[in-house]
Amino acid sequence: MTDARASLDLNEGLTRSGMTYSELWLRQIAVGGVADELSVEAYLLGLLEPDHYMHDVLAQAINEYFLEHDVDEPVSYWGP
Repeated sequence: MTDARASLDLNEGLTRSGMTYSELWLRQIAVGGVADELSVEAYLLGLLEPDHYMHDVLAQAINEYFLEHDVDEPVSYWGP
């Protein structure tokens, strides 16, 4: 059975979370990310394309924020 809920993209997730780029940068480090702060901002602004791993790290960081704040609007991970 599949989940019929629509998932957010990275930018929508960040906007709905209310986090700043700096907050997301710190959170992605906490879940294993290695991007510098400027790269995180560039990914979210669409100036750089994150690879699959970096996309999933950023999605995980935002999703953990949502879990901590009882928000049920997950950011989608890379792929099907």
